[in-house]
Amino acid sequence: MDYIIAILMAGLSFLLNRFFLRYLGPVSIISAGPVVEEAAKTLFAYYLGADLIMVHTVFGVIEAGYDWQQKSTSGAVTASFLSIAGHSLFGAGSAGVLILTSSLWLGLAAGIALHLAYNVAVVRLLANKTVNNSGERDKP
Repeated sequence: MDYIIAILMAGLSFLLNRFFLRYLGPVSIISAGPVVEEAAKTLFAYYLGADLIMVHTVFGVIEAGYDWQQKSTSGAVTASFLSIAGHSLFGAGSAGVLILTSSLWLGLAAGIALHLAYNVAVVRLLANKTVNNSGERDKP
């Protein structure tokens, strides 16, 4: 069941993320995208009795495969590893808070907060890398 939910949620998230990118633009990476991904994975897993961490991890493996196909050879390994590690972390955060508080909604909020913070950090790192690689430096 865990694998089926992860596969279905990966497909749903892929479609919704494309929709958000089209209509909201890149800001969806640090807004609607993570919220919808975490809600889909966590709520479906919880209500269907699947293991939250397993669903998130398998989702990360699926995303890693997608990242591997989309990235250049040098960035593929890093992007794939970060997909698996990140989604496993989001699942562990959701499950941990759910266990500690017995609140699905607080668990979901924890996963969303982790995912949003992670995406903001990645976007900032990539933006800095792009600026540094362009030959431009900070000007006083």
